[in-house]
Parts: sequence; structure tokens; C-alpha cells
Amino acid sequence: MLLGLAVFIGYLIVIATLYADGRRSAERGESPMLTDFTTLYAASILLRQQPAADLYRPREMYQASLLGAQAAYGGNLSENQARAIGMHPWMYPPTFILAALPLAYLPYFMALFLWLLLTAVPYLVAMRGILRDQRVWLVALGAPPVFYNLIYGQTGFLVAGLIALGLLWLRPRPVLAGICIGLASVKPHFGVLIPIALICGAHWKAFFAATATVLAAALLSGLLLGADPWYAFVGTLFANLRGFEQGIYKWWIMPSVMGALHQAGLDLAWASRGQMLATVLALAAVSWSWWQSPGRPDLPGLEAAVLCSATLLAVPMVYLYDMMLLVPAIAWLWSDMRQRGYHVAELLLLAGGSAGLLGAIKLGAGGPIYGALLSASLLGLALRRIARVRRIDPC
Repeated sequence: MLLGLAVFIGYLIVIATLYADGRRSAERGESPMLTDFTTLYAASILLRQQPAADLYRPREMYQASLLGAQAAYGGNLSENQARAIGMHPWMYPPTFILAALPLAYLPYFMALFLWLLLTAVPYLVAMRGILRDQRVWLVALGAPPVFYNLIYGQTGFLVAGLIALGLLWLRPRPVLAGICIGLASVKPHFGVLIPIALICGAHWKAFFAATATVLAAALLSGLLLGADPWYAFVGTLFANLRGFEQGIYKWWIMPSVMGALHQAGLDLAWASRGQMLATVLALAAVSWSWWQSPGRPDLPGLEAAVLCSATLLAVPMVYLYDMMLLVPAIAWLWSDMRQRGYHVAELLLLAGGSAGLLGAIKLGAGGPIYGALLSASLLGLALRRIARVRRIDPC
């Protein structure tokens, strides 16, 4: 527990140092250090002045990004320094716009602090429920993906926490579980395998609650913002997909199968084929592990670990901060290992593999390869343990 707290404090020290170095660089007239949260804050600035549909228009979003960069540095950036941030498109659905609305009413760093603090709540609640320990937050905050989510100011806490809570509450609170899963649709591509899991597991209450939540959130955003943001969102989907071909995404921090294969030297066409194969295999793994037939043992933790790790292999756009979804998977695996026993190799994979993820950003082209291999290894471990239990069970 204390080790986790020490690691988390280390994260904060490193991040504070990076921000201080960025501020000194900006004062010297060099390119400032900016994070993904700048885009989120810029979106909130735009929403105070313009229609929500303008978030999906590159020119308007770029102008808002300039204002966001100035807000991050107290308005002290030169025009050239502000322009150095480049163009960061808004790719979230209109339902997520509701979360961005209040941010512009706060100073930049206060908004960043509250964003990380509030989005960490579902993540920490889920981790406590999985490991059943009141002090588990000390371990949860020391997980390597936490560092990436903190430094980028991203949505990793929120998405991983909501999905983990949904999977944790499937049996005791199915309706509440479905609501959590539905709210996680702010990143819709991370829900590609969840309906399959719920159907195969016959979790119908959660399935319909999740569906109703997604529809209700879409309706609420339509009532508050109008239909134009939805038209704009759908209209930019294909443009965002073409971003893979145009090379506008950062491959070196994209630990998906597609990113790993591309960084390994394959051209984009073959990397895309590899991603398609991985998606099919991930779908098969989730379907097999979640299928509930009479006589099969109940394995909620291992099934959830399969779904979390398979999700990161099934979608092409995964960044290092999205690896937050592996933390609940590791927690479920560890909980099962404590209950049923384990081999030393399995423990080394959990501890060493996840710790090694902290160095992924320093591996350059090897970072995505390492991240994808870790997701695949954890998926394989969960499937192996499920198969072992099902063979041993007398039914």
C-alpha cells in the first residue's frame, strides 16, 4: 500500500517538474508544453461563445485552441507560440459536450485539477469494489497508466471507472450497472464488445438499462444543444478515420494492434488487416468467455478481465492513457489468483508487465508493441484461467 502511495507521489513530482520546465521554456520564447486537456478546455471556451456544432469545424476549433493555450499560460504566449500547438480535432460525441460546458467558468489549472479529481471517483470506487480493501486507492493510484492519464489530462479515469463499475455491479445491481456502461459511451468505440458480452451472459436488465441510458443522453444533448452537433459529429467520422492514412495521429503512443504492427514496420494496409483479425479474435474471446450455459461455473471477475483486455485489442485508436482499462483487468485477475492460487509466472506477468508499461513512452516505436503485447498477454492469462476452471468443474 505504501509503495503505491510513494509511486503516485513520484508521478506528481515528475509531472510538476515537466510543467515547470514547460513554463520556463515558454518564458524563453520556445514552444510551450501543452496537453490534451488544453483541447477540452478550448472546447469549453468555444461553447460559451458559439454553437456547439462549431466544435466539429476545424477552423473554429483551432481558434478556440489558441485561446485555450493562452489560458494555460496566463495569456503570456506569443502568437507563434500559441500556433505551435497545431490542430487537435474534437472527436467526442455531443453527449460529452455536456461534461465540457462548465470548465471554461474556472481558471485553467483549477479546471484541470477538478477534472482529474472528479473523473477519478468512479475509477477508485470500482477498484475498491474489485479488491475489497478500503486502502486500495493507494495501489490504484500507483498503477502506471495513471501517470499517462494525469500528464495528458485525459478521459482514462472516467471511461475505465464507468466500465469497471458496470461490470462489477452486473449481478448485484444490474440496472445501475447498465447506467454506468451507458455513460461510458462518451468514448463509443470502447463499447464495441460490451453488448456482445451482455447478450452472451444473458444480462438483459443491464443491456436494456445501458441502451436506455445511451438514448436518454443523446436525447438530452439534442434538447440542450440542438440536432446540428449530431449531424456534425456523424459528418466528421469518416474524416477522422482518414486521419490514419494521412498520418495525423501519434503512432508512437498508440498501443493498439494496428499501431503495434505499423510501428513494427508493416504498411498501413497490412496493419489494418491485422487489426481486423485482432477484432474478430477479441470478439470470439469475449463471446466464448461470457457465454452462460447450464452447468458452467460463475466467473464474473475473469469474464470482466477478458472484456477489458480484449477491448483494447479490438479497436484501432488506443492511446497510452486508455490503458487505464487494463488496471481493473489486472485487479480482477489478482483477485482470482488469490482465491484459486497461481503460478509464479502469472504473478510476474501481472506485476512486471504492468510496471514495464511505465517505460513504454521511452521505447519510441517499441512502446505500442509493448502495450499491445501486454493487453494480449493479460487476455491470454484470463482465458487460460477460465478454461482451467471449466475443465476442473464437475459440471
